[in-house]
Amino acid sequence: MPHGNYGTQHYALKPRVFIVSDISNEPDDAESLVRYLLYSNQFQTKGLVACTSTWMKNRVCPHDMEKIVRAYAKAVDNLNAHVHPDCPFPTAEYLLGLIKTGPSVS
Repeated sequence: MPHGNYGTQHYALKPRVFIVSDISNEPDDAESLVRYLLYSNQFQTKGLVACTSTWMKNRVCPHDMEKIVRAYAKAVDNLNAHVHPDCPFPTAEYLLGLIKTGPSVS
């Protein structure tokens, strides 16, 4: 769905993404969120939810998502300096507002 000579996408054509993660269960979940944020201007991020899993049944760690997004806040202006203005990265404030806590199982 590229548009024009810039390879940008109209907002309406960006895929919607809702992330559910048992972040803090293993390092790969945090690494995946960091990687996603580097491409987040290509998506409509609709939710970031910390949840439980088979291996982490009794706790959820939304604070770990928040930590990653706060680090992203320090880089987002630089990221936006390297993309077309029609395809900016989401603000850290927007992403922080999406972070929710899924239910934990006791």
